[in-house]
Order: sequence, then C-alpha cells, then structure tokens
Amino acid sequence: MPSENELSEREKEILRLVATGASNKEIAQVLYISPNTVKVHLRNIFAKIGVVSRTEATLYAIKIGLIPEAVREEIQINQAISEGSNASTESVATSTRSFPMRGRGWVLFVVLLLIGIGFFRMRGSDQGVVLPASSAQRWSDLADLPVGIGGGITERYEGYLYLFGGEKNGNLSGEVFAYDLNQNLWEEKASKPVPVRGVQAGTLREKIYLPGGEMTDHTLTTVVEVYDPRNNRWELSTPLPVALTGYGLAVFEGRLYLFGGWDGNSYRDEVWMFDPDTEEWTLRQKMTSARAFMAAVVLGNKIYLMGGETTKGVTDECVAFYPNREGDDPTAWETKPPLPRGRKNLRATVLADGVYVAGGFNQIDQPITDILRFNETNGAWEVLDPPPLLISADTALASSQTRLHFIGGTVGMRAVPYHQAYQALYTVVLPAVSR
Repeated sequence: MPSENELSEREKEILRLVATGASNKEIAQVLYISPNTVKVHLRNIFAKIGVVSRTEATLYAIKIGLIPEAVREEIQINQAISEGSNASTESVATSTRSFPMRGRGWVLFVVLLLIGIGFFRMRGSDQGVVLPASSAQRWSDLADLPVGIGGGITERYEGYLYLFGGEKNGNLSGEVFAYDLNQNLWEEKASKPVPVRGVQAGTLREKIYLPGGEMTDHTLTTVVEVYDPRNNRWELSTPLPVALTGYGLAVFEGRLYLFGGWDGNSYRDEVWMFDPDTEEWTLRQKMTSARAFMAAVVLGNKIYLMGGETTKGVTDECVAFYPNREGDDPTAWETKPPLPRGRKNLRATVLADGVYVAGGFNQIDQPITDILRFNETNGAWEVLDPPPLLISADTALASSQTRLHFIGGTVGMRAVPYHQAYQALYTVVLPAVSR
C-alpha cells in the first residue's frame, strides 16, 4: 500500500475534500484554484495512492486518518472494493474490516458512496475527472421485455417496476408488464382498458394513476384509469377537469400534481391537484409559462419540471415548484439551471439526490440520446457515458435502489425489448467493532 507521505499537503487537503463528497468545482472554490488544476491534482493523487475512483480514494482517506470524525484510530482494510466486478449486484460488500471506535458492542457502519459522479463528463465544461476505469463496467443487460415496446411509462411499486402502454409497430398498446427486481423476470399483467399516449403515472395509496392522454383516434380523453397492482385489476377515478395529453405528473405528500399539457388546441399553464380524500381535482397556482411534453419529478420539498414544448418551440427551461408555499406566493416557483439543450417528450427519474434525464426530441424532431444527471449541489447538468446499446428517444426510464433502468424503445422503425441497467450508486457495507 502506498504511504500517505507520498502526498503533499495540498494533495492531502484535496483528498480530504473529495472524501466529503465535494465536486471539482466546489474544491476549486474552497482552495481558490481552477477546476482544471483540481483535475491535475486528482490524477496525481490517484496515481500515487493506487486507486481509480473517488470511492477508493475516500476509503484510503479514512484509512490514513484524514477523516478523524469518522475514524478515531487506525483502520485496517483487508480487502479492496471491487467496483463493477458484478454489475448485476446491487451492493459491493467488503470483507472483514475492524474499526476500533469508542463505546461497546458491534456497530454496523453503512456508507452510501455516490461514486457515479466521478465518471460523469461535463458537456461544454472542463469539470469532472476522466478516470481509467471503464464505464462499461457500470452497464449490465437484464431480462428483455417479452415484446418490443417503445414509449412505455414506468412506475415502481414495492419490488416491481411496471411498464404501461407504449407503441408497437406504429400502434398504441395497452399491455402492462411487471419486472421483478429480485428475480430478474417480466410478468404480463391486465391490459389498460384504454390505450393512450402522452400520459404519466403516479402512485397514491397503493394504486397507480394514469390520467387522460391521446387515444388511437387522436382525440384526447379526461378518463383517469387506476391500476391496482395488488389485485391486478383496473378501475376508474374522478375524470380530469379538461382533456389533456403531454402533461407533467408528480406525487407529493400523498397528492397528485398535474402540470400544463396540451388540450388539442393550445398549451396549458394550469396546475391541478388531486386529493384522494375528497377524490376531487382542484386548481393550484399557475405555472410560470404554458407548456407540454415535459418531465416532472420530486426531489426533496419541490417538484422539478424540465424541458417540454411551448408556443416558441422546444425549451431547455427547468423550474421547481414548492407545493407547500401557499396562495399566490411568487416564491412557489424558482428558476433552475436549464438543460444543456432543449428537449421534449423526455423521461426523468430521481435516484438518491440526483435527477436523471433521458430520451426526447429536439426542435426539429431529431432524437436525443444523451443521458443527463442534475447535480443539485453545484447546479450543474452532467453527461453520463453512453451504454452498450442505443438509448432511443422513447426508451422508458426508471430507478430502483442503486440502478437506473432503460427499458424498450424504438430503433429505426422497430420497437425493441432491450432492458439495460446503469449502476449509478454502490452500497459499501463496513462491519465495525468498538472497544
């Protein structure tokens, strides 16, 4: 094992900041140096201590005592973490490590390390460290869909990912499939009674709501269909006040929030809230502008709305809505850093503290295949390295525990059954004993 004496004081300072989870930009701001200088230092540090990732660098920093609040005395590491050696495993567990700490009894010290950030490359920026480890180690092939489907909608319920609808051979599909996260198997479920496009899904009280949408004859509907995964059956809920497609949808504190959308003639700027107690849709504060075909996700105490289409065309706008800010308080809406470029019909999900975006089309309806992550800490959009198989514009996106799932899509004129997973996070479990 390399000695910590090989590191200069500046390098130790940078390593200590890396171990706290700071980004290159944040390190640069603290030390009053450029992000490019941080990159150079990190390359030198990684070479000196013989690691290839921020995770291993963090564990090394703990071992040599750079994080005194985490480790009181020496740390003995008996086995190095093997990153990506088994991409189908949700956690990377180390073998025995003894942590002499204060107190009595066995203590389980669980560290969730977000090592995906180290491999992201910033588009149009010099932030981020390009490391020798292969990004392909993070990608894995999971069980394919029983059939090829493009444009499906996903929702997670307990140990399953549900895929609703989509299109096959140019026709709308009402098929529903459930993916068992533990068994790596797909099961066919009861089909959606009304096949539609342009919908999103949200779970309330163990039931999955899919409001409105565009039907096979291109008319819009107010019907709200609800899937009961426990009993594998469909039922109806209170119809939408107006027929819509291409809206944004999110569940926040037990209520369903529906944003904007297309009514067949114009873009909308309303925010509708559905309360399962009263089974009614009520208006909330309007959006800052009318738009449709956007993505919506919940992160913390806010709902992010990203991309979409307005009267001016495809937008890169990203805003956050705070549902708990009452009335006409203007601070209920905040402008966030825009997407690197405008896109509509995009998909989004949240994993840990990151917002991930994939798919969609640009202003001239060309597909966009970049996979993005929004780092809320530094307000930056980061680009993930691409997967082995193409992520198409209408690939479904979902998250589970530590992985992103990319399901189906349309390649050329053919709907494909591909199911790929990206290991965005690793769980490192460190058994510890105290004296």
